Amino acid sequence: MSVDESNHPVLVQRPALFSIGQLERMEEAAIRILEQVGIAVLDDTILKQLSSCGFPVKGNRVFIERELVREFLESERERSSVGATHASPLHRPRPIEVHSSQIELSVLGYAQNVHDIETDKIVPFTTDRLIDATKLVDVLSSRGVLWSPPGCPVDVPPPLQPVVQYWVAAVYSRHGRHPVDPKSAETVPYIMEMAEILGHPMRSLPVYVFSPLSLSGESFKCVLKFKEKLSSVSVSDMPSVGCTVPINIGDAFALSAAEVIGSAILVREITGLPVRWSFRPCPIDLRSMAMVLGSPEDFLLQLASSEVNAYFHGTSWYPAAASVHTNAKLPGAQACAEKASLMTAGALLGARWFGYAGTLSLDEVFSPEQCLYDVEIKDHVQRIVQGIDGHCDPERCLRDVREALKERGFVALDTTLEEYRSVYWFPKLFERQFLAAWQGEGSVTIRERAHEMIRELLDKHDYELESELRSELDRILARARAELL
Repeated sequence: MSVDESNHPVLVQRPALFSIGQLERMEEAAIRILEQVGIAVLDDTILKQLSSCGFPVKGNRVFIERELVREFLESERERSSVGATHASPLHRPRPIEVHSSQIELSVLGYAQNVHDIETDKIVPFTTDRLIDATKLVDVLSSRGVLWSPPGCPVDVPPPLQPVVQYWVAAVYSRHGRHPVDPKSAETVPYIMEMAEILGHPMRSLPVYVFSPLSLSGESFKCVLKFKEKLSSVSVSDMPSVGCTVPINIGDAFALSAAEVIGSAILVREITGLPVRWSFRPCPIDLRSMAMVLGSPEDFLLQLASSEVNAYFHGTSWYPAAASVHTNAKLPGAQACAEKASLMTAGALLGARWFGYAGTLSLDEVFSPEQCLYDVEIKDHVQRIVQGIDGHCDPERCLRDVREALKERGFVALDTTLEEYRSVYWFPKLFERQFLAAWQGEGSVTIRERAHEMIRELLDKHDYELESELRSELDRILARARAELL
């Protein structure tokens, strides 16, 4: 069989959302904002430092001149190997060569609540509940769910929460060694020490920009305090379209770009460190004022963010989107519909990794039940993008037809036994029987089956962290409890 005759993953190509002219006008608007409006810096010492470096300062606002912004962007684009003549090469998608249909999921560590399958209620994420949820995610790693932990414990004081969270992740999951978000300056030393022991040194910290145009907050304080221990910094924002940035999409991206690029320039000046940066305008429900990630608008804004970020960095743009958020509060119809539509569209555009498995209510709740649904959705979507093999062997076909006529069907043939798994996907949770067969087996609902599967999976957990590492982490946790409390 030739290469051209083999089956290929199903892939959909999409045109760019923005023209090069629109992107250039966003850049001009962003430059004008930094020149004439500036970035608010709420630290007097930093303001004096920036003023002494030549930045115009008025009140608490720092202004960034046009030439400095252009130099910053040109340097970024040169590093991306696009060069000065970026207009044509920039406006192209990144080539997606999908050689596999294998899709992976990850969980998010910000949930402070968990859906309890025994009571069907949303309850606080205690340490014990987090341990069980982490064990479940660890077992599900065999089905493509990676990274831990799926939440943050709220039965300990806030400064201690990330330390306990990291301890749980490392002790109970084989994918829990990457550092968690420390969230506060007092927590950073413990997370850094644990990360060092676990073989994933923490050399970068994030700065989250407050929209509109404000460089301040705990993340900025962490970077300033620990800059000597860092090799880089990341700067990002998540402004709300129509609330903290303009309702017009192009204008929203211009302001978002201005506040991130301006903050990146200032952070680089203050710390002397390399700065990575990106921006991501998000949708908001203007009636409830809640962020609505997982909505159709969010999917479109993710695609748009990829294009606009690529333009400012001087790279080709990634054509897919890869998050499956939902605002649903409980597992069920809304969550499954939103996550399935987002994952299907993203996978058809080329994405093979999706974040936020099992997460509900944006990032407030982790649901073990929904996590199982998300894994089943993943497998369903994976079969769609896998494609089909249309190769026909005339000799094999004739042989099978003759044999099937003798056997009164193709089910019993050796070729069916050998190849049926490459043709059909068999759900582990979703229902496929006729009604009578389902009723004959007790009319078990999907929810009942999912709850039983959760209990079975927890019984299979067998991961243990190496005893030496466990002792080191226990020592750090004990010290954190004593010092932070």
